[in-house]
Amino acid sequence: MYGQEWRRRLSTVVAMSVVCLWMGFGGLARAAETEASDKRPSAAKAEDGDEEPTRGASAEKAERGEGQKGESGEQGEHEEFGTLGVDLVMGWGKTPFVAQDAMGSPSAPQTPTYSRVDRTTSNVQSFIFGTSFEVAEHLEIGARFPLTFATWNPNGAPRRSTAGAGNLELEGEYGGPVAKGLRLVGALGVALPTADGDEIPDGLAGAAAGTIDVTRFDRFSMAKAAAYARGYEDNALFEPQRFGLIPKVGLLYRIHGLSVEPTVKVENLIGTSSALANGYVGELVGALRVGYWVQKEFELAVRGWFNVGFAGGDEDKTTAAAIEPQLVLRFGPVRPYAGLLVPLAGPPDDNGFIGARVGVTAGF
Repeated sequence: MYGQEWRRRLSTVVAMSVVCLWMGFGGLARAAETEASDKRPSAAKAEDGDEEPTRGASAEKAERGEGQKGESGEQGEHEEFGTLGVDLVMGWGKTPFVAQDAMGSPSAPQTPTYSRVDRTTSNVQSFIFGTSFEVAEHLEIGARFPLTFATWNPNGAPRRSTAGAGNLELEGEYGGPVAKGLRLVGALGVALPTADGDEIPDGLAGAAAGTIDVTRFDRFSMAKAAAYARGYEDNALFEPQRFGLIPKVGLLYRIHGLSVEPTVKVENLIGTSSALANGYVGELVGALRVGYWVQKEFELAVRGWFNVGFAGGDEDKTTAAAIEPQLVLRFGPVRPYAGLLVPLAGPPDDNGFIGARVGVTAGF
């Protein structure tokens, strides 16, 4: 449908995804043997006095305390088999938007007309609700679902707001220890195209009401605002009319209260509509989180990540980067956290976005 070039790029990325997963799961082949040899009375205790996670938790979940099993080291604490959480990012910046023109159609002034405005002031609040469950030793399944609210204030035009859902992501994860204090995790996520919205045409100007669906354009602008506010880290959740295939590999190293968590993933975003300007968008996302538990209930951390768009249109083939200092608290199985997202490069930075994150996770 989208031509031989698109098929060639898709074949290349599928191959990259397979290699990415193979690298991760190759190391995990020794996980069961390593864990079996480590099962002694003191093996569950980490060097910082906390218990090691009892099952494979991804670095992405670990950054906010998800999937950490019995880490407080308290006597009699039960093993956790699942997590629930909500992550809220509030962002402010500018996005493409379809604004109502000051004057209507020349032939019918009473009929509103609309034009594209590329840098319209906006604010956005995106929630991501997540859960995960252990279904077998080392194996977890999970889901994430975004819900977003956005408002725009175009110059000389009425203020508008909208709300909508993003793409539902389902994920399977397999992880295990590969060395003392070190875990390796491989995961595969699938983002279902549940988000609503239509891309805004570049040349849209003076379109009469009734000839376009402004609501669907607003939903597209809302998804862009959420992706910008989150620093282009989780774009697969905010891509209307795209199916996502996301292989991921991560490490988690913990010692004396220090944690180091690198991850890398490939977001393969495949169009489900021929109306999209580009049938396939590919992004490589790498991240690193470093945290230190000053006390058992108080962690200071900093995260950084980049997003390299290697396939798609000119707007997609960009490099974005962001940094986020974080504070994490711990009250038994409950962990509230907060962070400040500061874009350093790419579309989020070009559009003047900044984001504030608050959230909480709970184990059960």
